[in-house]
Amino acid sequence: MIDPARLLGFAFASADLLFEIDSAGTIHFATGAAGTFSDETDLTGQSAAELFAANERDHFLSVTRRLKPGERVGPLAMTLVGGEQATLAMCFLPQNDRISCTLVRQGDRKMVPDHEIDAQTGLSGRTAFLEAVAQNAGGSGAVALVHVPNLADVCAELSPDDAALLMGAIGESMKAMNAIAASRISETGFGVVTEDSQGAKALAGRIQGPVDERGVGPLRIEQAQLSLKSANLSPGQVILAMRYVVGCLADGRLKTVSGSAINEMFERMMTDTIARAREFSRTVAAGAFDVVFEPIVELKTGITAYYEALTRFRAGENPAETFRFAEELGLANSFDVALILRVLGILDADPAIIASVAINISARSIATPASSAMMTSLLATKRSLAKRVLIEITETAEISNLLEADKTIQMLRVMGYRVGIDDFGARAATLEYLHNLDLDFVKFDGTLIQRLGQSRREETLMRSVLASCAALKVDTVAEWIDSPDKFRRCAEMGFRLGQGRYFGKALTELPRIGVAGALKSQAAS
Repeated sequence: MIDPARLLGFAFASADLLFEIDSAGTIHFATGAAGTFSDETDLTGQSAAELFAANERDHFLSVTRRLKPGERVGPLAMTLVGGEQATLAMCFLPQNDRISCTLVRQGDRKMVPDHEIDAQTGLSGRTAFLEAVAQNAGGSGAVALVHVPNLADVCAELSPDDAALLMGAIGESMKAMNAIAASRISETGFGVVTEDSQGAKALAGRIQGPVDERGVGPLRIEQAQLSLKSANLSPGQVILAMRYVVGCLADGRLKTVSGSAINEMFERMMTDTIARAREFSRTVAAGAFDVVFEPIVELKTGITAYYEALTRFRAGENPAETFRFAEELGLANSFDVALILRVLGILDADPAIIASVAINISARSIATPASSAMMTSLLATKRSLAKRVLIEITETAEISNLLEADKTIQMLRVMGYRVGIDDFGARAATLEYLHNLDLDFVKFDGTLIQRLGQSRREETLMRSVLASCAALKVDTVAEWIDSPDKFRRCAEMGFRLGQGRYFGKALTELPRIGVAGALKSQAAS
């Protein structure tokens, strides 16, 4: 089995070919489509420079020698020895004594997928915006971000046709800035990447102008700006932190201040984000997290069907918020691998443990080809445990590529793993998931369970979804059951399984069969 540090390194890049080199460029490990990059199927012991055209080899070796522990490079445009174009990414993790590298053929896969165009404004989306940041980090330009929390309220003052014209006008106004990228990064967030640092300041006015022309509003606008050539951050760090900061602004979690303090605040947040990302990576690499096991119970019988593996980080740290942070920075796939290794190791090490366990996996990891390939390869080595392992795809990040996700899901199901969606019903794509993903179970979001008894309309809709699940033979789980009333309502609604404080505390260890056949376990504090 590939060791955890090596898997963690590969998790920082995506590829058709994964390989590991020393500082001299010699390959010590390779997996993937080696035969399509070289005449040799086993690349171990060869110089990785030989994968590239003769005029690219010195550049590759120079980058390799300069790379220090904790640094990463890429994506770099490279020409392969056969003349084809490819992109190279490299990561030198401090806990690994090798440099993890990935290659992607440009003709096979887009490096940055989903270049969506917003239907209302005609602007590009968040993916294209972040790609523009990545391509221009370290340059002389700037990024401007705007959050407009009352945009929907202003549009509601107009007729539907006039509101559509307003959104189109905002898009045209932003495009007229002639920026490198002009994007709508969320329902209420906009951003530009521009070579004109002074011009970036005009973004708020570009959005407010069309509103003023229509005599509605005013808009509540929060704006932040950052130079792409930060004095305290490397280009790679700017890209990493920008992913998180854009997510915060898009969701209204980043509150800016006026005047010259904007840049100071933004830069401080970027620096803090980098520090937190490094700490998260160290935690994952060292396995410095705990796992507890919460029972999933059959509502009719009260029998525990299986347990969910829940992660606990340092005291006072919210696991859900930590996972969201990791997903937004692209670090979730490394943790997914670490958690899989931990749980499989527990099940494999002790024959007295016969319980089944659910493992949470990020939606982005499932839908990303390199990450999903890594996880399916790992899970394939433990197919003997498949009947006792369930995979819960967390909906913290909405699944954008349903086709790619379903391919991964079906591969896991063929191996014998049961696969489902966690936090089901919390997003608009709920029914789309049922239509496009062949699943074994869905776990309904706890906020929906908490509202049972408050809205007849909502309960009617929930019963309809439960009926659809039953027709599709998809099992249903209700989470956050914390009282006899919630237990009764969930049973009456038709849920088969339930989870929550009503069924007791999570266990620090999975139950074991004792000498007399009795189950033994320990509750978490």
